[in-house]
Amino acid sequence: MALREDAVRRGLSVSEYAVTNTETGETFTAADEHELYAHLGYAYIPPELRENGGELEAARRDGLPVLVERADIRGDLHAHSTWSDGKATLEEMALAARALGHEYLALCDHAQRMRDGRLERQWEEIDVLNERLAPFRILKGIEVNIRANGSLDVADELLEPLDWVMASVHTSFENDPTGRVLAAMESPHVDCIGHPTSRRIGVPNPSSIEVEKVVEAALATGTFLEINSQPDRLDLRDAHARLAGEAGVTLVVSSDGHSTKALGYLELGVAQARRAWLTKEQILKARPWKAIERMRK
Repeated sequence: MALREDAVRRGLSVSEYAVTNTETGETFTAADEHELYAHLGYAYIPPELRENGGELEAARRDGLPVLVERADIRGDLHAHSTWSDGKATLEEMALAARALGHEYLALCDHAQRMRDGRLERQWEEIDVLNERLAPFRILKGIEVNIRANGSLDVADELLEPLDWVMASVHTSFENDPTGRVLAAMESPHVDCIGHPTSRRIGVPNPSSIEVEKVVEAALATGTFLEINSQPDRLDLRDAHARLAGEAGVTLVVSSDGHSTKALGYLELGVAQARRAWLTKEQILKARPWKAIERMRK
């Protein structure tokens, strides 16, 4: 509708049949959308941006971003295995990730399932698999819970040697979610906040988290924020992810896969990132692991 209204001001009428010059009656038809946008004086606008959120003005001055694509993603930094609540073994998840073209996969099993020496035993299995699967790399990760008082449910001495640490709110959503996330970001070991707003699509949102404060703290502490690709989450949502990206936060598109098939959810997360106007430079996993290591706290 906004495109049509803009065309009217330029003496054109856009319909599903043609673009008509209202003064001469001359009509124009196009074989594809690129031709149509060019005729109307715009750069091509990807479908994900067609929300009347400033893309028409940007396309008029050739100022649209080059959006991230699925092919830009080089790994996955949030997945689960049968060590916690996943449905596939560590090896099965690694092989499935490699088959998708990934260079690395962070296993972030839930902390409450990894007590009493289980985390250390998982490291041993990872070491064995990494020798066999190289150059593909399984990263030693964990998803810690942010408790109601803002503390983490894993001791620092266990977090310190890990390659990757996700921190997420899973319970007591009504209990100061903003303060808890801000406290978690202060940890020198927390790399990324998982599904930051606790969003569940179709379910009343239990969290009143203040996204602007979270974005500010992410910048101040060097913490990444996740776009969770699970289809019932897509959290951060597009508007929040765009806010974070414009503020300068680097975002992580993760599958949060609990099965080999669910690793494919990344496609949905990338689509969410595209709706948020994000480029591959703004997505952490468009980098090799060695580059990510240098960007961690």
